[in-house]
Amino acid sequence: MPSPARKLRLAVLVSGGGTNLQALLDRSAAGTLHADVVVVVSDRKDAFGLVRAERAGVPHHVVDYKACLERVRDLDPGAISLPVDLHELDSRQKILKDGDPIRRLRRLAGLVLAETELLGILDMYKPDTICLAGFMRLLSPYFLSRYNKEDDLRVVNIHPALLPAFPGEHGYEETFAYGVKWGGVTVHFADEGEDTGPILAQGVYPVWGDDDLDALRARGLQLEYEIYAQCINWLACGQVEMQRRADGRVRTVIRDPAYPDILRNWLQKSFS
Repeated sequence: MPSPARKLRLAVLVSGGGTNLQALLDRSAAGTLHADVVVVVSDRKDAFGLVRAERAGVPHHVVDYKACLERVRDLDPGAISLPVDLHELDSRQKILKDGDPIRRLRRLAGLVLAETELLGILDMYKPDTICLAGFMRLLSPYFLSRYNKEDDLRVVNIHPALLPAFPGEHGYEETFAYGVKWGGVTVHFADEGEDTGPILAQGVYPVWGDDDLDALRARGLQLEYEIYAQCINWLACGQVEMQRRADGRVRTVIRDPAYPDILRNWLQKSFS
């Protein structure tokens, strides 16, 4: 594996148990991840991911999204003081589908208030890459535009399905319910849509006839830990090439000579 010029500084956002966070912390401590987790932030004060961060000696913070959304619940959207033009932001966002414009703008305003606090925290740690690891909050263009510039994308997400199939919050549940014969894991850059950003890598695992949801999830999680760490290493080593197609969509190309072997290894491990 080529040595990177420097280790990446990772900010990891979590909402729950933080098993992917733990996998990154373990690999960083073992020296197999070309990155250090410099801060962990959660939208929930009871998220076990915060405990994992504390045990690892990593600074950790909480942003109370519920409180921010509650603050604007009954306000006139035009009277809310924000660091961005709310109507212009609404014209760019693709995540809030509420047909009631007042309700939609209020929710967007609440997100911006929370993201302003989140950005203030992240600015203290100067991360190179933002890793979403079970972070169950929508990100607005206000947040994403801070870290995503043209083809320099710095917000990365892991999704428990083979995108574009089964986007959203319930990747494992929908994979299992649909009855597919192969499940998948996707690491992708986050954009303004719901799990629609350029894909970095995907891995697959077999779904056996006697699997239940827990068995499927356990197999997928082991693959998640492998793929997320490898994608971060590719980014650290400068082995991710961004290509813009004629339709404007960005695709990635992995310039690692070992790429085919890595894919084969993922597949072999999925059968174990």
